[in-house]
Amino acid sequence: MSKEFQTVFVGDFSQCKNTVALKERFTPEFYKLEKERIFRKAWLVAASMTDLSQKGSFYISDIPPLKVSLLIVRGEDDQIRAFHNVCRHRGDKLVQTQSGTTRSFTCAFHAWSYSTSGKLLNITDATQFNGINKEEYGLVPVHCQVWEDAVFVCLDDTPQETLEQFLGPEIYHGYQGFSKDRVKIADHKLVLKTNWNLATNAFSEGYHNLYIHKNTVPDYQGGAGNPDRHRPYLEVGRHFGRYSTHGNQNHKKTPTEAAVYAHSKPLFPWFPALDMTNYPPGINPSRFSQWGFDIVHIFPNCIFGPQANSHTFMTFWPIDHETTEIRNWRFAYGTDNPADAIAQAYSVTRAREVIREDMNTMETTLKGINSGAIPHIVLSQQEMLIQNHYRAVDAMIERNKP
Repeated sequence: MSKEFQTVFVGDFSQCKNTVALKERFTPEFYKLEKERIFRKAWLVAASMTDLSQKGSFYISDIPPLKVSLLIVRGEDDQIRAFHNVCRHRGDKLVQTQSGTTRSFTCAFHAWSYSTSGKLLNITDATQFNGINKEEYGLVPVHCQVWEDAVFVCLDDTPQETLEQFLGPEIYHGYQGFSKDRVKIADHKLVLKTNWNLATNAFSEGYHNLYIHKNTVPDYQGGAGNPDRHRPYLEVGRHFGRYSTHGNQNHKKTPTEAAVYAHSKPLFPWFPALDMTNYPPGINPSRFSQWGFDIVHIFPNCIFGPQANSHTFMTFWPIDHETTEIRNWRFAYGTDNPADAIAQAYSVTRAREVIREDMNTMETTLKGINSGAIPHIVLSQQEMLIQNHYRAVDAMIERNKP
């Protein structure tokens, strides 16, 4: 009998629980606590630097649980700033376009205008406003910090900690330069009738892929020596959890896959052996020789997925206690080569089909939990990121009691 493939576990698991009662968490009352004590306090992924590549570039990011719209912009001084996307005159939405480049912002309602640094530039018919100091009516700022390719925001009036402190050194310093020269190749959004925790959990373990993905990518992970597809490496921290996957070196490419990837760098779902010498330490932390890709859960609602030549950011935004908006950004190396462009488009299509299979379980799981049929869910060691997620939820709710 062959020896079972062993996972390397790293971190403090002492507060993680392998049974979690969920029905009580999926109520309007508990969701209210999550909104105010987690989403208002945490650092949240709101934009990508690829959308803010030049001076005057802007991106609109809605934060559904807090019902706010944010304007994220690169100013003429090259600084990245975030503001509430609200005109200071009568409160109308200032910018209606998702993204673009501009030298200033003008409200369509009454034409008040603002600079890319948020300064109020012009009040139309200004003589009719008594006692108004323009310097006091710039756009309302939001705390904003950049980590590699991601722009994080914090809606708290006074953040409890910096982004570096929130992420921890393992994440903050572990991925330096990983996104250099990469561009966004896909941007998808959908809304499901599910709780945001369940949606995040669905992408926080690989236990399911042997079964859910048997039709789309039946052999892309594991292999003869790891038939159950155990994670080679799994780590948890205060606000993160991450694991590496075992890329199947005997993956049988489909005819289309073989033709498309013949003249490009390898992309999902093909993970040939890779020289990791020049990769930052956070990528494949254990330097597993048959590495496929990593999954990094950045608490509360982001899944970051670095691969050799691409990466993804998925965010899961609660609209209410049983409705979630999912955003999926995929990135790859910039190229002018048509063969690379075709390969990247094919990779996006393959990944999209896989993700669709993941979506199938989210709504039915919510129905099952809400039926009250089971008192709790049961989690394995391969689902430690889910255990750590609920530990972090409870810790943040407790820490931010009034």
